[in-house]
Amino acid sequence: MSIDKEFGDFIIVLLKCFLILIFFGLLLPKVLDYILYYFISKPNVYDNSILVNNIVNKNLDIIYKYITVFNDF
Repeated sequence: MSIDKEFGDFIIVLLKCFLILIFFGLLLPKVLDYILYYFISKPNVYDNSILVNNIVNKNLDIIYKYITVFNDF
């Protein structure tokens, strides 16, 4: 009886670890990629905001390089 309970606890812990790995390995990178792409491709300019073009272009290059490296590995 004790072995069955320990085996069941082991399976539950194993499934939790597997789901955490799937979340951080597959789902989280895709969500971050989508969020970064959404904020970069659709910038909103409001009435009380100041947008500096050169800084945005440099940040855009950095984010594109980050996304490329993130998707490659």
